[in-house]
Amino acid sequence: MSVFADRLKTAMQQANVTSAQLSKQTGIGRSSISQWLSSKYVAKHDKVTTLAQALAVNPDWLLGTEPVVESTTDSPVTPVIDDELTTLWQQLDAVGQQKLLKKARKLVAKQAQPTVKPKKKGKKKKAKKK
Repeated sequence: MSVFADRLKTAMQQANVTSAQLSKQTGIGRSSISQWLSSKYVAKHDKVTTLAQALAVNPDWLLGTEPVVESTTDSPVTPVIDDELTTLWQQLDAVGQQKLLKKARKLVAKQAQPTVKPKKKGKKKKAKKK
């Protein structure tokens, strides 16, 4: 298996995402993701960037040119929020912590999805009675 395939699989496992979910989040075809996971091909730069953003890893790490997994989030967490999250985390048991992580991943995945506007439904015309 190639470094890219190994790291893509690792990042997907850490993010708790399937290839189908990753495809939906990124707009990249499931067959492409499957081919990358099987080491048939390596993704082009634009796709690597998209994958890295969706999986919250550094694109260089994903390609194998950087040794450590790093988050790509650029927004610093303020100390107040960080302290509050830490306090809440410590109050949870192991099951609660796992539920919180699962919910957080779902929120991140939902936020990464492009918003689709619902189609407007036209009014149905009523049949005239004679």
